[in-house]
Amino acid sequence: MLNKLNFLVIILIIWATLASVFAASYFNRVDLLEREVSSLKSFRESFLKNATVIVVVNFGNGTVFVKPVHFNLNHSFSVLNATLMAVGGRIKYTFSEKFGDVFVTEILGVENDVNASKYWMFYVNGELSQTGALKTTVLNDYVIEWRYVKF
Repeated sequence: MLNKLNFLVIILIIWATLASVFAASYFNRVDLLEREVSSLKSFRESFLKNATVIVVVNFGNGTVFVKPVHFNLNHSFSVLNATLMAVGGRIKYTFSEKFGDVFVTEILGVENDVNASKYWMFYVNGELSQTGALKTTVLNDYVIEWRYVKF
């Protein structure tokens, strides 16, 4: 009788040990999956908040400068901001009180030429902008093209 009781106790201990190991393993996997899901959600939210625009500077003589600019969609981002970042600050402009916007006078060392009637004009997604570079905001995948053209 004692042998049967000892045998049952041993079986019960083995069963309890195995059940504990499987339960711990299960909860560990669930915890790992929850952390992975949380990480993926965080990555997705971050990805959806980030944007990229392409800034093109066309000098009109066959020389073209192209640079992607990354920014956060949580903040309003203008053509002027994107251009400043793309050209490393190598842009000059004047602010017009009348229009509440800027007039670009030089990009990457090339100035507007009043005598030749050549000026910097910008296009957003192929369309000539109807507002200035400060008031024109951009979104993800926009293409900003500055053209040095006779006007």
